Amino acid sequence: MSEAEKNPFRFTIRIARKNVGIESIYGRTMMYSEDYLTDDPADFVVSSSQQEIMADGAEYRKVNPRGRVFKGEIESIVLLRKIADQMIGFDTILMHGAAIADGNGAYLFTAPSGTGKTTHIRRWMEELPGAYVVNGDKPLVIAGETPMVCGTPWCGKERMNTNTIVPLKAIVFMKRADENAMRRISFLEAFPRLLEQTHRPKDAEKMRKTVQLLSALAKNVQLWQFECNNFRSDAFETTYRALTGCDQQEGTIL
Repeated sequence: MSEAEKNPFRFTIRIARKNVGIESIYGRTMMYSEDYLTDDPADFVVSSSQQEIMADGAEYRKVNPRGRVFKGEIESIVLLRKIADQMIGFDTILMHGAAIADGNGAYLFTAPSGTGKTTHIRRWMEELPGAYVVNGDKPLVIAGETPMVCGTPWCGKERMNTNTIVPLKAIVFMKRADENAMRRISFLEAFPRLLEQTHRPKDAEKMRKTVQLLSALAKNVQLWQFECNNFRSDAFETTYRALTGCDQQEGTIL
């Protein structure tokens, strides 16, 4: 069987200012990537194999023994992991979080699954005219003097994403609580959670580069802890006022 027959879906997407060639067996990733397709030459190419898909599927079943495993979905994860490994060489890291943007820039809310990231960014969209989601689950972040958060086709089951690149102003670590409160935290306090919510490559050199990129990123964005109760009416106002220095109701600088 030829390579074309093994990977019949061949296309290129542009994400985080790079053109990524993808060779896939199933069409799910291409379907998700419709808004990111480009005809420009690829900066690098990733592909999948049935062996890799089956191995990842077996790992998924260990964690979710009753879950249904779709090969196209598992392949998409395999491809994303390979893309994330390559992006490290371009000073770009993959993070698990929900990025919301307004006219001032973007804010990345990150936490373990089920904490309420999606619920909270929906509150922003409800309360703040013009707010939009950059990515609801797995954005890429370009580290540098002006960090940028980038939309990707990998955006969670809600499919919330925009093909855009926005200056990243802050990373907010969410923690469930009875009352809503925000406080600035240091890189030392943030680092374990920052690393936990970032793609960690198996290659030792790439892992060292990832740590360096996180350190550089922390110097150029604000780091916050959000004690979160999304059921309270002040959830949005608590984060908005802390992150922007504005009172949304009055439109005034605090």
